[in-house]
Amino acid sequence: MSEAAAAEIREVLARPKFADVLTARRQAEITGLLFADARWFVPTLRIDECRDANDNKYLELALAVHAAILISSDRDLLSLHPWRGIRILRPADYLLPE
Repeated sequence: MSEAAAAEIREVLARPKFADVLTARRQAEITGLLFADARWFVPTLRIDECRDANDNKYLELALAVHAAILISSDRDLLSLHPWRGIRILRPADYLLPE
């Protein structure tokens, strides 16, 4: 996990469209579960290769942790597959390979 990725997770959970189901307390519970056992990294290499600049943080984190696979449903990230030797797969493609 990185601070940039965690900040986006918090921002998404706090969006008004989720307000009816995700109270502040529930958001805290979710982030607590997600972050409690996470290994935190500070990416040192800045990336500017994704057509959605907001997604570069995930590429930076993938490099920092020497990831083999990045799991995402994001079209901008998926369009890079494979990227610098890192496979970028949809969740279903990872869980249910052909």
